[in-house]
This record gives sequence, C-alpha cells and structure tokens, in this order.
Amino acid sequence: MRWTAKGLTLGWRLSLLLPLVGALFWFVTGLINHQVLSQPQPATRQLQAVGQHQVNLSFQLTIVSIDAEIDRLTGITGVSIRAVGSPLEEMEFKFPVTEFADIEQAIAQELNLAPSDIRQLIRYRID
Repeated sequence: MRWTAKGLTLGWRLSLLLPLVGALFWFVTGLINHQVLSQPQPATRQLQAVGQHQVNLSFQLTIVSIDAEIDRLTGITGVSIRAVGSPLEEMEFKFPVTEFADIEQAIAQELNLAPSDIRQLIRYRID
C-alpha cells in the first residue's frame, strides 16, 4: 500500500512537470528560431557573362536516314536525322520552309553536305 501511495504522488509530480518541460522547450526553440530567421541574408552577387562563347565541333558521321515531316499549316518542316558511328545517333531540326528543294538546301547547309547527298537519303511525309 505504501508503494502505491508513493507511486501516485510521484506520478502526479511527474505529470505536472512534463507540461512545464514542454512549455520551456517550446519557448526556447521559438527564441532560437526567431534568432536564426531574423538574421539578415548576405547580398547575392549576380554573375555576368562577358560575350558569348562559341565552340565548333567537327566529327565523322555516317547518316543512315533523313525523315522530313512537312506541316503546310504552320509552314515548318521537322527533320529527323539518324546516324551511326557517332555519339550523336539522332538529330532533330526544324526549318521554316516547306518546298522540297529548300528543305534539302537547309539540311545540306546545316550538315555541310551537298544537296544531292541529302536527296538520296531523305524521305518526306506531308501533313
């Protein structure tokens, strides 16, 4: 019986102490948050790029196929070029032309090839 009486008084004391510890913890963390969040942020510097840098690449490509999808409504031709033997296995371009000769000329200029080489590989699809 004595153990139960002592246990009950100890339990009441702990139950009164627990909210006090919780309130103290809440108050202290609130002060810490206020201190941390109210510190001024350092000014950020913006990076400025001077001029544009251009890199020219040259490598050997073996072109397997050229697919051109002509959209007459928008006047844009989407071109997909598949190649082998290169890290660039597929390239996609969009050109603002819809005539066959203009498309072949634009692709030839982009790839530094002759239009006759393009003509042998190209397949058209008209939407």
